[in-house]
Amino acid sequence: MADTQADLDALVANETSEAEAEEILREHGTGVLSLAREGEAYAVPVSFGYDGERCFFVFVGYHEPSTKATFAETTDRATLTVYDDTERDDWHSVLVRGELTQLESEAEWNLAREAIDDNAWYPSLFRGADPRGSVDLWALAAEDVTGYASG
Repeated sequence: MADTQADLDALVANETSEAEAEEILREHGTGVLSLAREGEAYAVPVSFGYDGERCFFVFVGYHEPSTKATFAETTDRATLTVYDDTERDDWHSVLVRGELTQLESEAEWNLAREAIDDNAWYPSLFRGADPRGSVDLWALAAEDVTGYASG
Protein backbone atom coordinates (compact mmCIF):
# COMPACT_ATOMS: atom_id res chain seq x y z
CA MET A 1 0.00 0.00 0.00
CA ALA A 2 2.82 2.43 0.83
CA ASP A 3 4.31 2.14 -2.67
CA THR A 4 0.91 2.76 -4.23
CA GLN A 5 0.39 5.87 -2.08
CA ALA A 6 3.86 7.16 -3.02
CA ASP A 7 3.03 6.62 -6.69
CA LEU A 8 -0.24 8.52 -6.27
CA ASP A 9 1.48 11.35 -4.37
CA ALA A 10 3.89 11.78 -7.29
CA LEU A 11 0.91 12.45 -9.58
CA VAL A 12 -0.53 15.22 -7.41
CA ALA A 13 0.17 18.71 -8.65
CA ASN A 14 0.35 21.75 -6.43
CA GLU A 15 -0.32 25.23 -7.75
CA THR A 16 2.82 27.37 -7.57
CA SER A 17 2.98 30.96 -6.44
CA GLU A 18 2.87 33.77 -8.98
CA ALA A 19 6.56 34.46 -8.27
CA GLU A 20 7.49 30.82 -8.98
CA ALA A 21 5.54 30.84 -12.25
CA GLU A 22 7.24 34.11 -13.28
CA GLU A 23 10.66 32.60 -12.52
CA ILE A 24 9.93 29.59 -14.72
CA LEU A 25 8.89 31.88 -17.60
CA ARG A 26 12.07 33.94 -17.23
CA GLU A 27 14.35 30.89 -17.04
CA HIS A 28 12.85 28.69 -19.76
CA GLY A 29 12.94 29.91 -23.31
CA THR A 30 10.88 27.19 -24.95
CA GLY A 31 7.33 25.93 -24.79
CA VAL A 32 4.36 24.81 -26.85
CA LEU A 33 2.04 27.47 -28.29
CA SER A 34 -1.54 26.30 -28.86
CA LEU A 35 -3.63 28.04 -31.50
CA ALA A 36 -7.04 27.36 -33.05
CA ARG A 37 -8.84 28.01 -36.33
CA GLU A 38 -12.42 27.05 -37.11
CA GLY A 39 -12.51 24.32 -34.47
CA GLU A 40 -9.11 22.88 -35.45
CA ALA A 41 -6.28 22.95 -32.92
CA TYR A 42 -2.65 23.57 -33.82
CA ALA A 43 0.16 23.31 -31.26
CA VAL A 44 3.72 24.18 -32.18
CA PRO A 45 6.99 24.21 -30.23
CA VAL A 46 8.33 27.75 -29.91
CA SER A 47 11.14 29.72 -28.39
CA PHE A 48 10.00 32.84 -26.57
CA GLY A 49 11.06 35.90 -24.64
CA TYR A 50 9.17 37.14 -21.59
CA ASP A 51 9.10 40.68 -20.20
CA GLY A 52 6.80 40.20 -17.21
CA GLU A 53 3.66 41.13 -19.15
CA ARG A 54 3.94 39.40 -22.53
CA CYS A 55 5.57 36.42 -24.18
CA PHE A 56 7.17 37.23 -27.55
CA PHE A 57 7.47 34.81 -30.46
CA VAL A 58 9.20 35.11 -33.79
CA PHE A 59 7.55 33.13 -36.56
CA VAL A 60 10.09 32.37 -39.26
CA GLY A 61 8.26 31.48 -42.46
CA TYR A 62 9.76 28.79 -44.63
CA HIS A 63 6.83 28.81 -47.02
CA GLU A 64 3.88 31.04 -47.81
CA PRO A 65 1.45 31.16 -46.22
CA SER A 66 2.93 30.33 -42.81
CA THR A 67 0.78 27.81 -40.92
CA LYS A 68 1.66 29.42 -37.57
CA ALA A 69 0.75 32.90 -38.81
CA THR A 70 -2.46 31.68 -40.44
CA PHE A 71 -3.62 30.06 -37.19
CA ALA A 72 -2.39 32.99 -35.06
CA GLU A 73 -4.45 35.44 -37.11
CA THR A 74 -7.67 33.56 -36.27
CA THR A 75 -6.96 32.68 -32.62
CA ASP A 76 -8.82 34.84 -30.10
CA ARG A 77 -6.99 33.48 -27.05
CA ALA A 78 -3.86 31.38 -27.23
CA THR A 79 -2.15 29.22 -24.62
CA LEU A 80 1.59 28.80 -24.08
CA THR A 81 2.64 25.74 -22.08
CA VAL A 82 6.12 25.80 -20.54
CA TYR A 83 7.32 22.74 -18.68
CA ASP A 84 10.35 21.00 -17.27
CA ASP A 85 10.37 17.37 -16.23
CA THR A 86 13.81 16.53 -14.96
CA GLU A 87 12.60 13.40 -13.15
CA ARG A 88 9.39 11.43 -12.88
CA ASP A 89 8.47 13.04 -9.57
CA ASP A 90 10.22 16.40 -10.09
CA TRP A 91 8.45 18.56 -12.64
CA HIS A 92 6.78 21.92 -13.08
CA SER A 93 4.67 23.62 -15.71
CA VAL A 94 3.20 27.03 -16.43
CA LEU A 95 0.21 27.91 -18.60
CA VAL A 96 0.00 31.41 -20.05
CA ARG A 97 -3.33 32.37 -21.61
CA GLY A 98 -4.24 35.57 -23.35
CA GLU A 99 -4.74 37.56 -26.51
CA LEU A 100 -2.25 37.02 -29.31
CA THR A 101 -1.33 40.05 -31.43
CA GLN A 102 1.10 40.71 -34.24
CA LEU A 103 3.60 43.46 -33.49
CA GLU A 104 4.85 45.83 -36.14
CA SER A 105 6.19 49.08 -34.67
CA GLU A 106 9.89 49.72 -34.16
CA ALA A 107 9.31 50.30 -30.43
CA GLU A 108 7.56 46.92 -30.09
CA TRP A 109 10.38 45.20 -31.98
CA ASN A 110 12.93 46.75 -29.63
CA LEU A 111 11.05 45.59 -26.51
CA ALA A 112 10.66 42.12 -27.96
CA ARG A 113 14.33 41.98 -28.96
CA GLU A 114 15.38 42.64 -25.35
CA ALA A 115 13.02 39.99 -23.96
CA ILE A 116 14.07 37.43 -26.56
CA ASP A 117 17.75 38.11 -25.92
CA ASP A 118 17.15 37.40 -22.22
CA ASN A 119 15.86 33.82 -22.48
CA ALA A 120 14.91 32.61 -25.96
CA TRP A 121 16.94 29.79 -27.44
CA TYR A 122 17.85 31.75 -30.57
CA PRO A 123 18.79 35.24 -29.40
CA SER A 124 21.39 35.52 -32.17
CA LEU A 125 18.49 35.88 -34.63
CA PHE A 126 18.36 39.61 -33.88
CA ARG A 127 22.07 40.32 -34.03
CA GLY A 128 23.37 41.81 -37.23
CA ALA A 129 20.92 42.13 -40.12
CA ASP A 130 17.37 43.37 -39.66
CA PRO A 131 15.20 40.20 -39.87
CA ARG A 132 11.79 41.86 -40.25
CA GLY A 133 11.57 41.20 -43.98
CA SER A 134 11.37 37.43 -43.45
CA VAL A 135 9.80 36.91 -40.02
CA ASP A 136 6.73 37.96 -38.04
CA LEU A 137 6.74 39.03 -34.41
CA TRP A 138 3.82 38.09 -32.16
CA ALA A 139 3.05 38.76 -28.50
CA LEU A 140 0.89 36.78 -26.10
CA ALA A 141 -0.55 38.94 -23.33
CA ALA A 142 0.00 37.16 -20.01
CA GLU A 143 -3.60 37.68 -18.87
CA ASP A 144 -3.82 34.39 -16.97
CA VAL A 145 -0.63 32.72 -15.67
CA THR A 146 -0.96 29.46 -13.73
CA GLY A 147 1.88 27.30 -12.51
CA TYR A 148 1.95 23.76 -11.18
CA ALA A 149 4.67 21.61 -9.64
CA SER A 150 5.02 18.02 -8.55
CA GLY A 151 3.58 17.24 -5.15
